[in-house]
Amino acid sequence: MKRADVARLTALERKALLEELAAMVATGELGLGDAARILRSAMLGMDRKTFAQAMKLSTSVIAKLEDDPNANPTLETLNKVFAPFGGKVALSFPHLEEAPPLDDAGKQRREMLHAALAKSRRQRRRSTES
Repeated sequence: MKRADVARLTALERKALLEELAAMVATGELGLGDAARILRSAMLGMDRKTFAQAMKLSTSVIAKLEDDPNANPTLETLNKVFAPFGGKVALSFPHLEEAPPLDDAGKQRREMLHAALAKSRRQRRRSTES
């Protein structure tokens, strides 16, 4: 998923993509760092440094959140990272009923999100190897 692809989405499609991303985090399919990486790179098209400056955070905080699965960011940091997308970190408890199966559009959104994450990781590896 490229920034141009996201720009072509309708507001409802972008909202569905954000909700799908939140659902993937809630189920453990993606971590918060993965979600942050997808939103920063695919939805905003920003590099870490630019995003960190805009959020008034250090680049190392963003890097640790996105790269370290054992990162332990503060709620303040997470809320700053997700605020541009209308997100807020909050306490919630799982529903007792099972989530309905994904429809084709949901499956396609998840594939797009996984592809965006993989692409961002590849780009990051290439830039650190240079």
